[in-house]
Amino acid sequence: MPKYGIKRPKVSKDKKALLSNFFSLSILQGMNMLLPLVTLPYLVRVLGVEIFGLVNFALSIIMYFNIIVSFGFELSATREVSIHREDPKKISEIFSSVMFIKLCLLFLSFLTLSFLILTIDTLQSNALLYYATFGVVIGNYIFPTWLFQGMEKMKYITYVNVFSKIFFTILIFAVIKNPSDYIYVPVLNALGIIIGASYAFWLSFKLFSLRLVIPKTSTISYELKDSFQFFLSRVANNGSRYFATTIIGLYFGNLIVGYYTMVEKLFYAFMSLGSVVSQTIYPYMSRTRNITFLKKVLVTITGISLILIIPLLYFNQELLQIVFDEYNEMLSLFFVIVFSGAIFAVISTILGYPLLAAYGHIKYANNSLIYASIIYMLYTVIAVFVTKDIYIVVFAIPVYMVTGLGFRIYYVFKTKLMN
Repeated sequence: MPKYGIKRPKVSKDKKALLSNFFSLSILQGMNMLLPLVTLPYLVRVLGVEIFGLVNFALSIIMYFNIIVSFGFELSATREVSIHREDPKKISEIFSSVMFIKLCLLFLSFLTLSFLILTIDTLQSNALLYYATFGVVIGNYIFPTWLFQGMEKMKYITYVNVFSKIFFTILIFAVIKNPSDYIYVPVLNALGIIIGASYAFWLSFKLFSLRLVIPKTSTISYELKDSFQFFLSRVANNGSRYFATTIIGLYFGNLIVGYYTMVEKLFYAFMSLGSVVSQTIYPYMSRTRNITFLKKVLVTITGISLILIIPLLYFNQELLQIVFDEYNEMLSLFFVIVFSGAIFAVISTILGYPLLAAYGHIKYANNSLIYASIIYMLYTVIAVFVTKDIYIVVFAIPVYMVTGLGFRIYYVFKTKLMN
């Protein structure tokens, strides 16, 4: 027996990595939550709700291209890197193949955007806004977040992200002074991402002994096939998010889409709680498949979410007044409707990639979102063109969250994972 009593067990390497990644992602997502709460009220007041809606409508269009360029690699490549992280040669091969595929998709996306701008009058009248917003896609192409996540070294890109976001948030206050300055919103956002991404790209070579290689046709083919299911899932999940914004903007106008995006941004800031946990434990679960650990995480995150969501719903009017310095009945009802789906979304996130996908049931994890997305889009189209009621349209978000969770619960029971 040790001289000073019982020796305490050392914290395992896995637990240290999990804690480090959790805190890094928490800081990063915390900044993603905090900074919009700082800039949103300012932009709404300076630009006005209608121009604010226009800027976010443009973003919703451009984010479809971002989903295409990402092609689900933030999940498939993360898993591949996590499995082979002790093999620098294999990591270089994965990195080179993924970046080559994404470059081709980036080029095709830019050509498609240019074609749409030339042929659609609504886009052509704000061509500069759409091209400026496309800079976000370029930055996300350069930024190899999936590599750092797979290597479980999130702390490095956290530093990069936090610095660039803070710096360019300050510039928003310094540059944007009146409604005519709206074009600088996407420009500053894109510059922040591109500069941070360029540093992270350089850092990845320094930290992980990477080298660019000419990707083999067989490797490119494998990466495309392996990531296709993840891509469909991202189209269903993220694409559906921008689908509502696009439809509302086209049918109800920029003012209504302005109110909607004000609430939506708060909602997805809250949803980052589940996203942090999911991204943190996904590489770990892919390697260990520790179901006991996941059950504890699920219970904990559900409890925390409930504790947070109840007062948010009850005091929504006060919150909206504080954040946006603006309150009306439409904004309040939007908030209550959208946030009513939050708890379902958090649980669904944990049951998806940290559980179903980590146990090899990638098809089930993806299909649950694809099926929910189909129901969601059908609901949205019917709500817009049949009821023509904006409040019924906004209910599309809770409908999507509940149906997505329902499908994932069904698949969890089908595979008997919780047993």
